[in-house]
Amino acid sequence: MRAFRAQNIESAKSRLSLCAEDIREQLERSGNTPELCSQLGAVLGMLGDCCRALGDGGSAVTYFEESVNFLKKVETDDLEIIHTLSVSLNKIGDLKYYDEDLQAARSYYFQSLNVRRDAIKNHPSSPSRILDVAVSLAKVADVDRNLGNEDVAIDGFREGITLLESLALKFEEAGLEQRRLSVLEFLKSQIAEKQPGSTS
Repeated sequence: MRAFRAQNIESAKSRLSLCAEDIREQLERSGNTPELCSQLGAVLGMLGDCCRALGDGGSAVTYFEESVNFLKKVETDDLEIIHTLSVSLNKIGDLKYYDEDLQAARSYYFQSLNVRRDAIKNHPSSPSRILDVAVSLAKVADVDRNLGNEDVAIDGFREGITLLESLALKFEEAGLEQRRLSVLEFLKSQIAEKQPGSTS
């Protein structure tokens, strides 16, 4: 089953590579149009996912970084593009984190956080974007803790808690409630770890 899955990923990677080359050719003809840059950014991000699934972290980082570069060329408030950009930045951060390059991981997580903060400035009533900011705050704070910056980490965890506790979801957004509660529980657990009298 694992070999079959790996074969499927290799097949998907080959198709995505062809797709990326096709978009690159269009870019050479048409220039860096927002539509083509966003398409290429998304495809490169998927190529990064394929490499990561195959255990090739170095190639994954290269694809994610290229994805970020193309998505940054798109001046837009399109939430889908902004989300893709922030996810690519977080995925690079994850790979750096697993490689124990904590300073680099924090840099990418922090870039993603800033992208997401800017998004909620323009879309303050988007609960999914607010959830994204809380997740980014958790990632940055977790690295800060591992770097020994405990006070900064606690501030980040608390900011995330405040965001999520003040987030009012409409009936049609009820599907986000489980995610909100899950992230909120994680953030609170991180603060509880360092409360006076904690046994941890």
